[in-house]
Amino acid sequence: MNGSTLFRRTAAIAALTTAATLGASTATADQPKSPAETGIEQLAQAVADNTATDFDRAAAKTAVADIAKAAQLVAAAKLENVQFTPFSYLAPTLGCGFNMPFSLTSATAVTGFAAPNASVSLPAGNISFQVMAQQNGFPLSSGLTVAWLNVNNGRSGITALDDHTEYNLPTLSKTVDAGAGTVIASLWGTIDYPSARCVVLPTVGLSTVPDAPAPQATPAAPDASGATPSSVPATPAAPTTPAQAPNADNSGSGAPATTAPAAPAETPGN
Repeated sequence: MNGSTLFRRTAAIAALTTAATLGASTATADQPKSPAETGIEQLAQAVADNTATDFDRAAAKTAVADIAKAAQLVAAAKLENVQFTPFSYLAPTLGCGFNMPFSLTSATAVTGFAAPNASVSLPAGNISFQVMAQQNGFPLSSGLTVAWLNVNNGRSGITALDDHTEYNLPTLSKTVDAGAGTVIASLWGTIDYPSARCVVLPTVGLSTVPDAPAPQATPAAPDASGATPSSVPATPAAPTTPAQAPNADNSGSGAPATTAPAAPAETPGN
């Protein structure tokens, strides 16, 4: 094999390799992103764009990374209709608790329908995140945050748990409209009490938000215009009274006329 032939073969192999690489890159670029991938990118961008002075960026990045890992697990295992209540593990908490300086904080995710007899009344597609710390007294302020992602529809958000009671005390809860599907959430932040500050480290939970129940058919109202012959039996007609015979004497009494018997004929000779 001379040098010219070797050079041509080498060039051909290089060209085929380059074409294969470009083809693979094009196929990867043309492949649409899943809703979960789109939602994770939005979460990462939301963390980068947040300029709040009290925003814990490091914790937020950790939470988004945990959500991305959980989303990969959900996709690989095809997990559906799962509910971790509370979250998959209690959140390690520093600075407060019954056994200071370390304690555990319970985080829950509640879903449900606005049904008259339901124990939980939430609009369809909503999920409520709630926290309970191991600390006596009423909380004064909440610095809790939840990052959440619906892997089915791509909805996501980084939301503060800043709801308050009628007495302006923090409820340590928040309801979001995530839509129906599997929701991955990571929760972290701080809770201030009169004598302590709880620093809640991130915890991850997985919940299923159900679809809205199908509307029930309303029975048709009865027809007010009248009954149909097929549904209501016909009423029998009243018997007809026979006509009275005409009154022979025209007395108008309505009684039948009577004829007096004829007198017997007399026998001649009597």
